[in-house]
Amino acid sequence: MEPRKKPLNVLIKSVGSNVAVALKGRGEYWGKMIRADGYMNMMLKGAKEYDNAGLIASYGDVFIRGNNILYICIDPQTPPPGGD
Repeated sequence: MEPRKKPLNVLIKSVGSNVAVALKGRGEYWGKMIRADGYMNMMLKGAKEYDNAGLIASYGDVFIRGNNILYICIDPQTPPPGGD
């Protein structure tokens, strides 16, 4: 695999993009990724938390620990169910 296409490199180059982050067993966060590191820890600005029922809460900035992440979608196109 080319170095520029490795998942971690793609994540780091996507800082500043909108992302959807699904957590292990706990809903999903949407927001603008303002920071990420080699452990996939990340900070989201203007984050919103969603579950199957829709929007749960809106936050300012949130920190997500990399070991809690199930998957990350960069520049998501479809809002979550019940999203605004």
